[in-house]
Amino acid sequence: MAEVYLNHLTKRFGKNVVAVNDLNLQVHDREFLVLLGPSGCGKTTTMRMIAGLEEVTEGTIFLGDREITDLPPRKRNVSMVFQNYAVWPHMTVYDNIAYPLRLKKMSKQEIDKIVKDVAEMTSIGELLDRYPTQLSGGQQQRVAVTRAIAVYPEVFLMDEPLSNLDAKLRVAMRTELKAIHAKTEATTIFVTHDQSEAMSVADRIVIMREGEIEQMGTPEEVYDNSANMFVADFIGTPPTNFFDGEIRRANGTLHVVNPRFDMALSPENAALLQAYGKRDLVIGVRPENILLVDEADALLSTDVLVVEPQGSHQVISFEFANKIVKIVAPTHPPVSAGDRIHIDFNQRSLHFFDPQTTQAIDRPESG
Repeated sequence: MAEVYLNHLTKRFGKNVVAVNDLNLQVHDREFLVLLGPSGCGKTTTMRMIAGLEEVTEGTIFLGDREITDLPPRKRNVSMVFQNYAVWPHMTVYDNIAYPLRLKKMSKQEIDKIVKDVAEMTSIGELLDRYPTQLSGGQQQRVAVTRAIAVYPEVFLMDEPLSNLDAKLRVAMRTELKAIHAKTEATTIFVTHDQSEAMSVADRIVIMREGEIEQMGTPEEVYDNSANMFVADFIGTPPTNFFDGEIRRANGTLHVVNPRFDMALSPENAALLQAYGKRDLVIGVRPENILLVDEADALLSTDVLVVEPQGSHQVISFEFANKIVKIVAPTHPPVSAGDRIHIDFNQRSLHFFDPQTTQAIDRPESG
């Protein structure tokens, strides 16, 4: 296997469209790296440049110590799994997997051994004599993954491979892909716009916007220490709630004041904001960190707008400053629309942002 190095990678379409802008990234050996972001952020274009399917405008791509920037796809030793599976309908599963091996002029005995070994690894051994039309979407996706594994690439590329599956099958396939990665130990780059998918499979996540990297880190790092409001809003389901606030000092204690609440800061948060130097800020509170409390302990009280029961928890919504705020709360006690609730924030898990730069206050502005 090998590391991948993207050095000042840029892709322009025409004169005015910059799809990827001066991107620098190192993918570690045997890592499962996810490129995550909204549609049009440049993640698929980045992957296609690594695969050799898109020409690089500027910059270089290295696979280990070998530059592959201008090599044709067949000479890069990478395999790619596409969104639409791309299995050949006129070939059996066996022949689909064997096809790239035959192009390498391998012997029948070698091909047979590899096909059966990788089919066993991906749990499709019993499907080898079937045609794609006889398979479910999930089985077709496993065939595409197996075919990519069969050539034992240095890098394994996956472009939204689960997006055509139904919700239940997508969750199951996430687990299977992670298990296959553990078996093959292939360096893997996975593209998705689904943040819950990214959180569940990634060793590291690279969050992109408008062709640039906003933040990279482990799922825990980008969730617990979001670099800016975009990342905090993009990562998490439901997304982060944002509240405008103003820093004030009263009786020797720092407070964050909003027209509807006055929150005395914990010593840790007061120390964090002591050196901020500005008055206005934005508080980011994840839905699970808004707590239902007794009225006497409440930061604010409000009426419930909507409740969405989820079995293991309930999502409670209320209106605040013309926005919808969501809380993830235990199922008991149950809450109904129109109920009066009393809430507080878990101060150990608050995020603070500069409203002008949108950067996290405890991070440098470059993110």
